[in-house]
Amino acid sequence: MAYERFLSKGRIGKLELKNRAVFPPMGSGYADEEGFITQQLIDYHVRRVQGGCGMNIVEIAVVHYTSYNPHTPGIWDDKFMPGLTKLAHAIKDAGGVPCLQLWHGGRQQSGKPRGGVPWGPSAIPCPLTQEMPHAMTVEEIKEVIASYGDAALRAKNAGFEAIELHGAHGYLIDSFLNAYSNTRTDEYGGSAENRARFGVEVIKDVRAKVGPDFPILIRIVGSENVPNGVTIEDAMQNARWFEEAGADAIDVSQGCYTVMPYTVPPYYYSQCVNAENAGRIKSAVSIPVICAGRINTPEMAEEILASGKADFISLGRVQLADPDFVLKAMENRPEDIVHCISCDSGCVQNMFMGGGASCIFNPSTGHEKEFTYEPAAEPRKILVIGGGPAGLEAARVAAERGHKVTLFEKGGELGGQFLIAGAAPHKEVFRLAIIQLGYRAMRAGVDVKLYTEATEERIKALDPDFVIVAAGSSARQLDLPGVGKLPVYQAREFLKGTKFIKEQNVAVLGGGLTGLEAAEVLTEQGKKASVIEMLDAVGKDLEMYIMPYMMGYIAEHQIPTYVSTKVVALEEGGVLAEKDGEQFRIPCEALVLAAGSVPNSCVTELVEKTGYPYEVIGDNKAPGKVVTALWAANRLGRTI
Repeated sequence: MAYERFLSKGRIGKLELKNRAVFPPMGSGYADEEGFITQQLIDYHVRRVQGGCGMNIVEIAVVHYTSYNPHTPGIWDDKFMPGLTKLAHAIKDAGGVPCLQLWHGGRQQSGKPRGGVPWGPSAIPCPLTQEMPHAMTVEEIKEVIASYGDAALRAKNAGFEAIELHGAHGYLIDSFLNAYSNTRTDEYGGSAENRARFGVEVIKDVRAKVGPDFPILIRIVGSENVPNGVTIEDAMQNARWFEEAGADAIDVSQGCYTVMPYTVPPYYYSQCVNAENAGRIKSAVSIPVICAGRINTPEMAEEILASGKADFISLGRVQLADPDFVLKAMENRPEDIVHCISCDSGCVQNMFMGGGASCIFNPSTGHEKEFTYEPAAEPRKILVIGGGPAGLEAARVAAERGHKVTLFEKGGELGGQFLIAGAAPHKEVFRLAIIQLGYRAMRAGVDVKLYTEATEERIKALDPDFVIVAAGSSARQLDLPGVGKLPVYQAREFLKGTKFIKEQNVAVLGGGLTGLEAAEVLTEQGKKASVIEMLDAVGKDLEMYIMPYMMGYIAEHQIPTYVSTKVVALEEGGVLAEKDGEQFRIPCEALVLAAGSVPNSCVTELVEKTGYPYEVIGDNKAPGKVVTALWAANRLGRTI
């Protein structure tokens, strides 16, 4: 059997799971404002169960009113029981195993939603939230410890078959563990054993209330990655203490709010980023270990299990991208798995923006009952112009619904701007994703015609019922005095490798993601790069999980950035720039343009001339983020 270990049964305490796949407690934002369970959250979990997942750990549930957070499940009061019971039983009825993660945010959870202040071990604010926490008294510590046990009993009574304690990512249990956030001098501070006491007593209180056979998991960090924080050696000892206290499994992650990208590692982290730490923690305990972090294929999961580094694999974002990840592994169809690219834009970024957790490649995530793919009532002949992400997505969905779809791509390969994104540092997974998008379109029956430019004659010869214009955008051209005095390159061509820059001192015009990636490549080639940006800061279009890396790279390599600055002319050996009404010269031997894009409106005008009904999508409509283009394309494919 393929993926023998990954698909084999496993045990956590006396609980048997049908395979080693765990859906982790990623925040979804799908509870209501007051923390009650919604049908949307239930549908979201049931869909992952239907895809074959062995156990669903439902996201953070608030154990004490002092950690109330809007759109986060509550469990600190019996009033939440009806919804929790409905959720647990829906997961079980679908054939899954429901587990609930219990959480107190500590100093990292703002007190503003409840009109108070955060609670924490010491009066030391989180650098990100920057709210001064209330240093908990011993009586308050005992109160919160008891709230974990009470919440665990509610979870058991609601029908959950296990609970997980969130003891990672800088939240309350973890903030007691770390010396940087815990400077107490009583029995809950000082030595490592004292700092672990809070978590140990939480486990003991839970165990006393749920009984000896109810599984208790705890998520911990293998490394905090901040000064004076938990190291892997500390984590190994913490895991031992937690096992002795009564934990049945250790779930391994990394990071905290200060270094947030570690908690949901983006594409610039290595795949299987937590595997080594998980393996070391596994060597320190006798209970099962769960490993999370950029495990994107069944092969990776199998390798981690086969090497003995973990007993279960946490598959979060990959099951947002493809809820049938496990099912496709069971059917030995890995080539059909839609792979997560760890961009963090459709999932965590979208959730923090208030849209709920989803995926750029699967907008039905979180909208399982709204986004349906019904067969077309009347199959039509559809022409799609453009083989970038938007064109491929619209073509695939329309073809899967029964339409006869032809796609014209004037170049010799599919992918559009996503291919260029995949040529940037650390982003090979983007290139592979767009290749797979083309594969999925062709598997759906799309007739892909490369090297085929849309002309009036070709469109009329096909005689489509409807045209989808997804011809993308072109790089904005430079229109400045002095053109010809300085070598000028387009960032798109440079990143893709079709243009080589021989000059050593290179200025990049445009401080968005493309410009910053061009500056990074130039620096890695040993050249001197600088960035010129008209806005008051570079990187304003970066997702929150990507920004720390790019800003860190600029700082580490001391790349000069000129903000609130515009280029007014090109000169020999430099550019004439202007800031605050004053002009000055920036020396450089060449200029790389990353100044945005303009729609290929000539294609739209051509289609308009033919008289066929049409709709424009993607960058051809308005240059923007790929998530916007893909979701609009998916909508059109579903409704046409």
